[in-house]
Amino acid sequence: MPEDYFKKNIEMWENFTGTYMDTMFKMVEKTMDQSQVFKEQMDKVANEAVSNQLDVTMAALEALQKQMETVSEKLDKLMEKREAEKAS
Repeated sequence: MPEDYFKKNIEMWENFTGTYMDTMFKMVEKTMDQSQVFKEQMDKVANEAVSNQLDVTMAALEALQKQMETVSEKLDKLMEKREAEKAS
């Protein structure tokens, strides 16, 4: 009779450890899947932020380039006017 208790105890222990291992494996697998999804979402957000910042920066540079062209043209006209005044 004590052997029956021992066998029953072993069977219960094997069931418990098997269920525990399955549960732990599923939890680790789920955590890894969630980590991958989180990484993908963070990559997407980071790429969008960089892209948006790049667009804003390019627009600012284009505006600055136009301003510099305007200033350069005005400076050229002033220099021409000054040279013409010196010649007269």
